[in-house]
Amino acid sequence: MDSALPAPRSNDAPAPIAEFRASPGVHPPGVPREARIFVNRHLRMSRIGAVGFDLDYTLANYRVRELDELAFRLTREKLVEKRGYPAEILSFALDSAFVRRGLVLDTRRGNLLKMDYHNYVVRASHGTRPISSEERKGIYRTRRLRTSAEAYVSVDTHFHLPEVYLYLLLVDFFEDLRRPTDFHQMYKDVRAMIDEAHADGSIKREIVRDPGRFLEVDPYLPQFLASLRAEGKTVFLLTNSEYYYTDVLLTHLLPAGDTGSWRDYFDLVVVDAKKPGFFTGGGRPEKWIERGPGTPVRSGGEVEGFEREIGFQGDRILYWGDHTYGDILRSKKSVGWRTAMIIPELADELLVTERIRPDLGRLDAAIEDRDRVLREQHLTRTEIGRLNWLLAGSSASAEEARAEVLRKRTRLEDRLAQLETERVRLHDRITSLNQTCNGAYDSRWGPLFREGNEITRFGHQVRDFACIYTSRVTNLLHYPLNTYWRAPMERMPHER
Repeated sequence: MDSALPAPRSNDAPAPIAEFRASPGVHPPGVPREARIFVNRHLRMSRIGAVGFDLDYTLANYRVRELDELAFRLTREKLVEKRGYPAEILSFALDSAFVRRGLVLDTRRGNLLKMDYHNYVVRASHGTRPISSEERKGIYRTRRLRTSAEAYVSVDTHFHLPEVYLYLLLVDFFEDLRRPTDFHQMYKDVRAMIDEAHADGSIKREIVRDPGRFLEVDPYLPQFLASLRAEGKTVFLLTNSEYYYTDVLLTHLLPAGDTGSWRDYFDLVVVDAKKPGFFTGGGRPEKWIERGPGTPVRSGGEVEGFEREIGFQGDRILYWGDHTYGDILRSKKSVGWRTAMIIPELADELLVTERIRPDLGRLDAAIEDRDRVLREQHLTRTEIGRLNWLLAGSSASAEEARAEVLRKRTRLEDRLAQLETERVRLHDRITSLNQTCNGAYDSRWGPLFREGNEITRFGHQVRDFACIYTSRVTNLLHYPLNTYWRAPMERMPHER
């Protein structure tokens, strides 16, 4: 069978074959690291009856720069035309690499923040200008931030990136004018105008006119979807996009099946889903677009009726998406679906990690040496304290013993001075290696998932809500479709 066409849906159970167990660190031979699938929770694919997908940045991979430039330009123009912003902002240029997913915007202060697992700020900029460590600590150190407050905006999706960068440029612009500015209202203006650009069709109209300019075609996508259906899985699409837009994108990305439609790759298509409301009781009223021969297509609805339609519920469903909150968190917490998160940035992060592995090894060795020095410093200070206690209680009649204690204390004080010199040297080496390693990922924000010894807020969300994660959906083709994904054993600190 031509792998570019959808496989027929199997009505019989697939022939049993040995289950492949993907233990932590064990992958089929030849799978490049950047194409691997990583596991947070055990997931047995033989238990999964239905596999579903979001559209944007999951099945449809955009050319990021082209799409960001379009959204940035249209929002900038609408701010001038509809909200009366100065025409000078029309000259603003997009730096598509400045903002990353996983950051948090403080709209009250005009600051962009990188936060750790505990919601403490570890890096920050005011507008596009870095905030020094001292200033950052003065603003944010005293408390753990409540990111659910209105003033904070999580940068959860790739669609956030151009609007956040435009907002940061506006902060710079008005700060340079020394004009009092309500940064929170300014963000609401930017948000309203980019929402309007989506709602009035400005952005989608250009994409629909020339999808090849904005979309990257994954040649393995047809084979991937067909293989799931051949394995007996129910395959569905669940997207917030309208049908006309979904139709244009998937017509471009998938060759037509037996009936001449991309819909042949799916058993059910749901558009206008209004996630996360779809999972929480706040979806749109259900409306059938196509219910005749071929794949049924409906608009809106809610999860209970959807699960009845496909014949599976809860942990029998695996859903792939890229949106931390709308796709992954809500589908897992609200209805118990299994989750697979798409993180396109992961491929680049893994390539950087491989490239700088020698430096990472040197960094680990320097940290281990530093810890050894700190332990010896502590023991040496403790022994000096004991000797001082002996000297304080000694009598003049024990002069020879006293002299020996003094000599021993002098030797220890000399050793302590040597250790301090070594500690400073190792501190400088660790600082230098840290800067080298962090800068290799991103000169402004460092690695996506980590800051020093801490997991970032984004890394914490991925770990807590994604059963598995990878850089693109077709990476699953590197693994047998009956794989039993096994997570690493979790250990308490005292067990390590």
